[in-house]
Amino acid sequence: MKSFAKLYLKAAALFAISIVGTGAAVAGDLTRVFYPNEAQMAFTVDVPTGWEMTPQEDAEGYFEVAGPNGLELSFRVVPGSDIKQAVQDHVDYLEENFSEVQAEEAKEIKINGLDALLMPAKALDEDEVKRDLGAGWFILAGGQIGELWYNVDDSDQAGKAAAIAVLRSLKGK
Repeated sequence: MKSFAKLYLKAAALFAISIVGTGAAVAGDLTRVFYPNEAQMAFTVDVPTGWEMTPQEDAEGYFEVAGPNGLELSFRVVPGSDIKQAVQDHVDYLEENFSEVQAEEAKEIKINGLDALLMPAKALDEDEVKRDLGAGWFILAGGQIGELWYNVDDSDQAGKAAAIAVLRSLKGK
Protein backbone atom coordinates (compact mmCIF):
# COMPACT_ATOMS: atom_id res chain seq x y z
CA MET A 1 0.00 0.00 0.00
CA LYS A 2 2.89 2.37 0.72
CA SER A 3 4.22 1.94 -2.82
CA PHE A 4 0.75 2.82 -4.22
CA ALA A 5 0.66 5.98 -2.10
CA LYS A 6 4.13 6.99 -3.31
CA LEU A 7 3.11 6.35 -6.92
CA TYR A 8 -0.07 8.37 -6.45
CA LEU A 9 1.84 11.28 -4.88
CA LYS A 10 4.41 11.25 -7.69
CA ALA A 11 1.64 11.25 -10.32
CA ALA A 12 -0.18 14.10 -8.56
CA ALA A 13 3.05 16.11 -8.33
CA LEU A 14 3.81 15.58 -12.02
CA PHE A 15 0.27 16.65 -12.94
CA ALA A 16 0.59 19.79 -10.79
CA ILE A 17 3.93 20.64 -12.40
CA SER A 18 2.50 20.13 -15.89
CA ILE A 19 -0.45 22.42 -15.15
CA VAL A 20 1.79 25.18 -13.81
CA GLY A 21 4.04 24.85 -16.84
CA THR A 22 1.17 25.36 -19.29
CA GLY A 23 -0.04 28.59 -17.74
CA ALA A 24 -2.97 27.08 -15.88
CA ALA A 25 -4.13 27.49 -12.31
CA VAL A 26 -6.38 24.96 -10.58
CA ALA A 27 -9.39 26.28 -8.64
CA GLY A 28 -11.95 23.81 -7.33
CA ASP A 29 -13.12 21.57 -10.15
CA LEU A 30 -11.95 24.05 -12.78
CA THR A 31 -8.55 24.87 -14.19
CA ARG A 32 -7.98 28.47 -15.26
CA VAL A 33 -6.02 28.47 -18.51
CA PHE A 34 -4.01 31.59 -19.35
CA TYR A 35 -3.55 32.07 -23.09
CA PRO A 36 -0.82 32.04 -24.33
CA ASN A 37 0.65 31.81 -20.81
CA GLU A 38 0.26 33.54 -17.44
CA ALA A 39 3.09 36.05 -17.97
CA GLN A 40 1.80 37.17 -21.41
CA MET A 41 -1.90 36.55 -20.81
CA ALA A 42 -4.25 37.81 -23.51
CA PHE A 43 -7.29 36.03 -22.00
CA THR A 44 -8.31 33.25 -19.65
CA VAL A 45 -10.93 30.51 -19.70
CA ASP A 46 -11.94 28.05 -16.98
CA VAL A 47 -11.93 24.40 -18.05
CA PRO A 48 -13.08 21.34 -16.06
CA THR A 49 -9.95 20.01 -14.37
CA GLY A 50 -10.37 16.39 -15.45
CA TRP A 51 -10.37 17.22 -19.16
CA GLU A 52 -7.25 16.61 -21.26
CA MET A 53 -5.43 19.88 -22.04
CA THR A 54 -2.88 20.30 -24.83
CA PRO A 55 -1.07 23.66 -24.93
CA GLN A 56 -0.44 25.37 -28.23
CA GLU A 57 2.79 24.54 -30.04
CA ASP A 58 3.49 28.11 -31.21
CA ALA A 59 2.29 31.70 -30.83
CA GLU A 60 -0.52 31.24 -33.37
CA GLY A 61 -1.51 27.73 -32.33
CA TYR A 62 -4.65 26.50 -30.66
CA PHE A 63 -4.75 25.45 -27.02
CA GLU A 64 -6.87 22.31 -27.27
CA VAL A 65 -9.07 20.62 -24.71
CA ALA A 66 -10.70 17.19 -24.97
CA GLY A 67 -13.70 16.45 -22.76
CA PRO A 68 -16.02 13.47 -22.40
CA ASN A 69 -17.90 11.93 -25.34
CA GLY A 70 -15.62 13.45 -27.99
CA LEU A 71 -16.16 17.06 -26.89
CA GLU A 72 -13.40 19.32 -28.24
CA LEU A 73 -12.57 22.94 -27.39
CA SER A 74 -9.94 25.07 -29.10
CA PHE A 75 -8.86 28.63 -28.44
CA ARG A 76 -6.17 31.03 -29.60
CA VAL A 77 -5.34 34.60 -30.57
CA VAL A 78 -6.08 34.98 -34.29
CA PRO A 79 -3.27 36.32 -36.48
CA GLY A 80 -4.15 39.84 -37.64
CA SER A 81 -6.98 42.07 -36.50
CA ASP A 82 -9.73 41.48 -39.09
CA ILE A 83 -12.60 39.80 -37.23
CA LYS A 84 -14.65 39.32 -40.42
CA GLN A 85 -11.74 37.43 -41.98
CA ALA A 86 -11.39 35.30 -38.83
CA VAL A 87 -15.07 34.34 -39.08
CA GLN A 88 -14.73 33.55 -42.82
CA ASP A 89 -11.62 31.45 -42.18
CA HIS A 90 -13.61 29.45 -39.61
CA VAL A 91 -16.53 28.93 -42.01
CA ASP A 92 -14.06 27.77 -44.68
CA TYR A 93 -12.56 25.31 -42.17
CA LEU A 94 -16.00 23.92 -41.32
CA GLU A 95 -16.89 23.48 -44.99
CA GLU A 96 -13.59 21.67 -45.66
CA ASN A 97 -13.84 19.33 -42.66
CA PHE A 98 -17.58 18.68 -42.19
CA SER A 99 -20.57 18.04 -44.42
CA GLU A 100 -24.05 19.57 -44.43
CA VAL A 101 -22.77 22.65 -42.60
CA GLN A 102 -25.60 24.86 -41.32
CA ALA A 103 -24.02 28.03 -39.92
CA GLU A 104 -26.14 30.82 -38.51
CA GLU A 105 -25.25 34.48 -38.88
CA ALA A 106 -22.69 35.68 -36.34
CA LYS A 107 -24.37 37.65 -33.53
CA GLU A 108 -22.81 40.56 -31.63
CA ILE A 109 -22.79 40.08 -27.85
CA LYS A 110 -20.70 40.91 -24.79
CA ILE A 111 -18.89 38.22 -22.80
CA ASN A 112 -17.71 39.49 -19.42
CA GLY A 113 -17.28 43.00 -20.88
CA LEU A 114 -15.58 41.89 -24.11
CA ASP A 115 -17.19 42.73 -27.46
CA ALA A 116 -17.73 39.43 -29.22
CA LEU A 117 -19.34 37.64 -32.13
CA LEU A 118 -20.97 34.23 -31.66
CA MET A 119 -21.77 31.89 -34.52
CA PRO A 120 -23.66 28.67 -33.85
CA ALA A 121 -23.41 25.93 -36.47
CA LYS A 122 -24.38 22.30 -36.97
CA ALA A 123 -22.79 19.80 -39.32
CA LEU A 124 -22.03 16.13 -39.88
CA ASP A 125 -18.58 14.77 -39.06
CA GLU A 126 -16.73 12.08 -41.06
CA ASP A 127 -18.76 9.39 -39.26
CA GLU A 128 -22.05 11.12 -40.18
CA VAL A 129 -22.60 12.14 -36.54
CA LYS A 130 -24.40 15.46 -36.15
CA ARG A 131 -22.16 17.95 -34.32
CA ASP A 132 -22.88 21.25 -32.58
CA LEU A 133 -20.05 23.60 -33.61
CA GLY A 134 -20.23 26.83 -31.61
CA ALA A 135 -17.62 29.53 -32.22
CA GLY A 136 -16.87 32.93 -30.75
CA TRP A 137 -14.48 35.76 -31.55
CA PHE A 138 -13.74 38.52 -29.06
CA ILE A 139 -11.83 41.81 -29.16
CA LEU A 140 -8.87 41.86 -26.78
CA ALA A 141 -6.73 44.68 -25.44
CA GLY A 142 -4.60 46.21 -28.19
CA GLY A 143 -7.05 45.16 -30.91
CA GLN A 144 -6.11 41.49 -30.93
CA ILE A 145 -8.84 38.96 -31.71
CA GLY A 146 -9.34 35.88 -29.59
CA GLU A 147 -11.12 32.82 -30.90
CA LEU A 148 -12.80 29.98 -29.04
CA TRP A 149 -14.77 27.18 -30.63
CA TYR A 150 -16.23 23.89 -29.56
CA ASN A 151 -17.22 20.67 -31.32
CA VAL A 152 -19.64 18.40 -29.47
CA ASP A 153 -22.07 15.62 -30.39
CA ASP A 154 -25.40 17.38 -30.99
CA SER A 155 -27.20 14.88 -28.72
CA ASP A 156 -24.82 15.53 -25.77
CA GLN A 157 -26.73 18.14 -23.77
CA ALA A 158 -24.30 18.01 -20.83
CA GLY A 159 -21.36 18.47 -23.20
CA LYS A 160 -23.02 21.47 -24.85
CA ALA A 161 -23.68 23.04 -21.45
CA ALA A 162 -20.06 22.46 -20.37
CA ALA A 163 -18.69 23.97 -23.60
CA ILE A 164 -20.91 27.03 -23.24
CA ALA A 165 -19.80 27.40 -19.59
CA VAL A 166 -16.17 27.51 -20.77
CA LEU A 167 -17.09 30.18 -23.33
CA ARG A 168 -18.91 32.20 -20.65
CA SER A 169 -15.86 31.98 -18.36
CA LEU A 170 -13.81 33.98 -20.87
CA LYS A 171 -12.05 37.01 -19.40
CA GLY A 172 -9.67 39.46 -21.06
CA LYS A 173 -6.62 41.18 -19.66
